[in-house]
Amino acid sequence: MSAVHKLPVEYNEPDNDTNAPVVTLIGSNLPAAYLEEAEPSPLMERASHWWQGLIRTAKLSIILALVGGYPAMMVASHKVDSGQIVLSQASPWASLEVGTSLTLLGRELTNAGWADDSPAWHPRARLTALPAWQEGVSKSLSEFMLLSADLSKTDSGQVDSDLQAAGRLFAPASDAEGIPRLNAAAEALQRYEGRLARGLATHPRGAEAFAAEIDLFGKWATESKERLQVSADRAEAWPASRRDIEAIYLARAQAHVASQLLNATLLAEPDLLTSRDAAEARDRLQLTLRRAATFNPVFISSQAGTGRFLSDHPATMAYYMDNIVASVSAFELALSEQAEPRTAIADAG
Repeated sequence: MSAVHKLPVEYNEPDNDTNAPVVTLIGSNLPAAYLEEAEPSPLMERASHWWQGLIRTAKLSIILALVGGYPAMMVASHKVDSGQIVLSQASPWASLEVGTSLTLLGRELTNAGWADDSPAWHPRARLTALPAWQEGVSKSLSEFMLLSADLSKTDSGQVDSDLQAAGRLFAPASDAEGIPRLNAAAEALQRYEGRLARGLATHPRGAEAFAAEIDLFGKWATESKERLQVSADRAEAWPASRRDIEAIYLARAQAHVASQLLNATLLAEPDLLTSRDAAEARDRLQLTLRRAATFNPVFISSQAGTGRFLSDHPATMAYYMDNIVASVSAFELALSEQAEPRTAIADAG
């Protein structure tokens, strides 16, 4: 406080014609309490520093949210569910294949949301893997329902109208919104399920229909293998091109649908397998299908064998598809031969 009397104070005198500031010195005769209150409070200084730090943190948070929030929402929108389908026993299905198909569709519409119907500003609209996965699911269901409609023809050669309608509506279409079309397909399947439960519709059953179903799964794997081999021979982008990602997730989706429909058919008709060789071939087929369906690297890379550190994921998935094709062939052979040992034993008796 000893230097207080030297502090300059500036003010304007009311009678000063020039309005120039008049500088005087604070005298030392002011009360000590007044001078102590004039000092900055340590508590207020700490509060001021804390407030400034809070403001800086808020500004940094806003910047990070603007820069990283949208990519984070894109990651959160990527919801690919390759889990096993377990149908509820509370309300039995007349067709387990229909119940499985509706559950597969419901997962995509309720959990992830249909990516192709997202508005342009939505993070889901910027994704590549999820739309390819959903296209694979809908495409596979379409072909399976069309096959089922063809196998359930009446004696007059008429196909089931609801199955046929569901098969057409499941087919991917770029010129129409997906959700209304898929809802209509679900309604067609529900109508078919209701008629089947009342005995007013037929369902493909037996070894011939099962063989056609297995052959369809082999066709999916062969087509996926050909697409993946094209991607595996190229390195169009780093770490992978859009076409690489689409080929992998389309193959994953078809393997997933095949594994779930195969489970449904064998649960509905367990007597289709009568030999140990057929059961072992089924297990191998299921293993190869699930391995492809659950193939889920953190990010897709495709360097056509030129990358020193990154994997060639299209080549890996093409290998899995080749295993599925071989497993389908082995399973079909086991199914065709499972009655022969029984005939031989009967002849020997």
